[in-house]
Amino acid sequence: MKLGIFSKVYFKYEMEIALHKIKAHGMSAVQFNFANVGLASLPIEISQNIIDQIKEATINSGVNIAVISGTFNTLELNEEKIVENQLCFENVVKAAAALAVPYVSISTGSLNQEDFWSPHPDNHTDRAWSLLQHSLVWMLEIAEANQVTLVFEPEQANVVSTAEDALRLLREMDSPHLKVLYDAANLVTPQDHKDLIGKITKTLTALKDYIAIAHCKDAFVTEEKIIFQPVGKGNLPLKQYLNELYKNYEGPIIMHGLDEADVTYAINYLN
Repeated sequence: MKLGIFSKVYFKYEMEIALHKIKAHGMSAVQFNFANVGLASLPIEISQNIIDQIKEATINSGVNIAVISGTFNTLELNEEKIVENQLCFENVVKAAAALAVPYVSISTGSLNQEDFWSPHPDNHTDRAWSLLQHSLVWMLEIAEANQVTLVFEPEQANVVSTAEDALRLLREMDSPHLKVLYDAANLVTPQDHKDLIGKITKTLTALKDYIAIAHCKDAFVTEEKIIFQPVGKGNLPLKQYLNELYKNYEGPIIMHGLDEADVTYAINYLN
């Protein structure tokens, strides 16, 4: 199993120091965020010096960038912000191409304009779906022009919240540059609390041909709610999840939803 982690867990360190710390824990891959080089996650500008700095840090540390975070609200309604998002997103995709990183992660958005990781009662309407598709048209044009693949993650708070939603989006957009970022913790619901591995297996089977990157975080799932937890501190059947995942997936497992202080415990738990 090739373990990785969100680089942002180590954002308080200089880039190369962060990657060396990650390597020292036995991990060899990251989901990179531009916060690690002092920029916004979706930067207004990325200089060649920054690209060179990132390249040097990965070479010196031996840590590979598996995917770059390029998330923003694809259901943004403010026209000025939409134009800014287009510019900044293109910067991230071009940077991924320059760094030979094959994937950029995206969000399928929310009509909650304050926080696109939070739900909105209209997220599963025709309007929300149409707004998502409209954004994906220009996003995929940028991705295709740079030979980068976009990976979206089904999330309960976003427009795409189920495996069925994901399959519909893949079918309707019909692009080889659109794949799935799979995270079991985001696909189970309180209704699944009696058979978590059943839900995980079902969704993995449905999405197996489209999974490009996999996440691993934990959660405590009850019949009332889900509370996300660091790896090993919830009740998700992570061993069974990883066994099922690796029947059809050979890439890294990217941990997130944890602090630096949780990393040693998480790695020992997974090992």
